[in-house]
Amino acid sequence: MKLFNRIAIFQLLTSALLAFVSTQTLAQSEVIRVQDYPGLGNLMVRVAAAKGFCEKNGIKCELKTIPAAPLGIQTLMAGDIDVAFGPAEVVIQAANKGADLKVIGTATRDTIFFLMAGAHTETPNAAKGYPAVMMDLKGKKIGVTARGSAAEFQLVDMLKGAGLQPSDVTIIPVGAPNTALPAIANKQIDALMLFSPMDGFCASMKVCRVLVDPRKGEGPQEILKLNGAAGPMTVRAEYAQKKSAALDSFAKAMRESEAFVQDPKNYDAVLKVVNDTFKIDSPVGPAAVDASLKASISGVRFTADAKALQYAADYLVATKQMNASFDTKKILQQR
Repeated sequence: MKLFNRIAIFQLLTSALLAFVSTQTLAQSEVIRVQDYPGLGNLMVRVAAAKGFCEKNGIKCELKTIPAAPLGIQTLMAGDIDVAFGPAEVVIQAANKGADLKVIGTATRDTIFFLMAGAHTETPNAAKGYPAVMMDLKGKKIGVTARGSAAEFQLVDMLKGAGLQPSDVTIIPVGAPNTALPAIANKQIDALMLFSPMDGFCASMKVCRVLVDPRKGEGPQEILKLNGAAGPMTVRAEYAQKKSAALDSFAKAMRESEAFVQDPKNYDAVLKVVNDTFKIDSPVGPAAVDASLKASISGVRFTADAKALQYAADYLVATKQMNASFDTKKILQQR
């Protein structure tokens, strides 16, 4: 009887060991392709890859530059990337239309977009702040990353919060910071709703200036309440089920990256990662990147706020961008 028990225990331990080894081998062989953007981009993943946190947890993090959130979701659904990174509004609308998605965390908790005016654009109400300053943009051409993007959605929020309508301005797609910069510098647009490092360009090149910055508590509550789950990282539900071990490893790497990024003594190392992965061919490039990083680094957090994510869905309904309520518990699968 004792011999039988010893054999049974040995077999059980052997099975557990084999299962553990199998899981580790799976994770170690897994390449996780993650959406990135020009500029500061998906800073958490960039740091995780550069500082070895991905390899430490048995995975390889591979960044793919896709400069707009809707295109990122399309690429995700096509299976050409494994993790999309984009604003909550875009993810929720895709899920509402039938895309089987899971939010596993955030790349940035704070809203990433802010409104800028070109140096040539007169804004006599700027000193009054939001919402008064929005009246200065009536009849102007305003750039966004892409039509139907979160940048456009949040621009519309700002306009409506000031009593304006989208038809009061001309909305123009200008892409990421590298293509948006010449557009505003050459006066092809009058204002711009975009993400970092455009704020750095504004500060260092004097071609634009920030008018409304939700990261500083400026703008309508509809946008400010998005802080907490503004930039989720999203996977296909099928991928989450089949690659659970790899995603657990990914989450561990992200949390290590977050801790590194948020430690003030590592700021120079984080700045180096940005400069190594994003080049600005301009004498003011380093200053632009530095200014942008300082303005946004506090939002680089992995844990998504469930209330903020649900608020994003509720607001889409309130503004008639969706026809019915959507329970974000269905898509939130925090790792």
